[in-house]
Formats: sequence, C-alpha cells, structure tokens
Amino acid sequence: MDLIASAQAEVIKRHAFFVEWFTGRGSEAELEISLGAFAPDMTMIEPDGSMIGQAEVIAMIRSARGKRPADFAIRVELVEARQIGNDAALVIYDEHQVIEGEKTARRSSALFTADAQAPEGVVWRQLQETWIAGE
Repeated sequence: MDLIASAQAEVIKRHAFFVEWFTGRGSEAELEISLGAFAPDMTMIEPDGSMIGQAEVIAMIRSARGKRPADFAIRVELVEARQIGNDAALVIYDEHQVIEGEKTARRSSALFTADAQAPEGVVWRQLQETWIAGE
C-alpha cells in the first residue's frame, strides 16, 4: 500500500463526503462508511485552538447534515505529504470553503496511520486547523 497516496485520497474523499452530507445529499450509509475513517483516539485542534476528540468530531459531523445551502463548496489543495515511520503519514492541505458567497480558508495538518478496515486504508489520528487568508 502507498501510504501517502492513501492519506491524500482520504483527505480528498472525506471532504467530498462533507459537502454531500452538509448539504443534505449524503446518505446514512455514506456517513457510516465515513465515520470509519476516524480513529477512536483521534484529536482535532480547531482553528480557534480548542481541542476535541473523536466522539465530538463524530457528533459535530452527525449534527451538520443539511445545515449548509445547496451551493456550499469545499476545495482542497494538497500542500505537502510525507511518510513518518512505517505506518504513519502527515498531510498538509489547504481547505477553501464557500458558504453563501463567503469564502474562508484554513491550512490543516493531518496525521494518518494505516488501518486496513478504514475506507481508504488509513485513519485520521490528529488534525490541526489554522485560519489563513482567503483567496
């Protein structure tokens, strides 16, 4: 398995799912598949510096279904990726969102480890998001 390619594919596919879910088009079956991408001990540091765990991330995703307008969009730009050890990869990416014409951007670093049961063969272990200047 190409760990870096799997981690990059996970970033792209999970954000594509978020668009579908947040606009109300995603199915419960797709949600259940997506939730398998988050490790039980995952942590997320949000742009405001608060830290949440996997249970809070999942609750946040579940409650966001249909909360965005139909034209909500996310564009992901992969910035850098590297393998760390035998089964971990770090992916840095920029996430650009458009919500009702308002643009936001954040730079994220995500640590993944291999997991054959996960949708793309890797699970999110740590995610840190930082606000950056938009387009």
